Amino acid sequence: MLEQGRKYKEANGRSMMVDRYDIVPVPDRMRHHILEKSVDIFPVDTAQSMFDFKAEEVIEKLSPRPLLLLHSSVDSVTPTEQSMRLFERAGKPKDLHLFNETDHFMFAESMPRVRAVVKDWLDRYFPVKA
Repeated sequence: MLEQGRKYKEANGRSMMVDRYDIVPVPDRMRHHILEKSVDIFPVDTAQSMFDFKAEEVIEKLSPRPLLLLHSSVDSVTPTEQSMRLFERAGKPKDLHLFNETDHFMFAESMPRVRAVVKDWLDRYFPVKA
């Protein structure tokens, strides 16, 4: 698709548009989590930029800012190993939480445990004073 997009842009002077699920293949059974009015068509350049960006090459630069990684241990969209590799390379402070009772859309699935982890992390690193 990326090569086809490059050729299309050379021939037409503009980006080829592609379906969101050609960029990130979300299983049919999970697509109901995506808002009805979300953008469905993107320039192929979006896919190229996602392919080109390597978070593991820049994660060390985040420290000393705190890092929170949340991932499903049974994620059917993004491999869990990606967050695990980021965690290994990141400086401190860092936290990684793997959740086995949810899939990729953990916030859409009303997961109290996920929300509690995020709240606790925010309270620790970004406390709000009334």
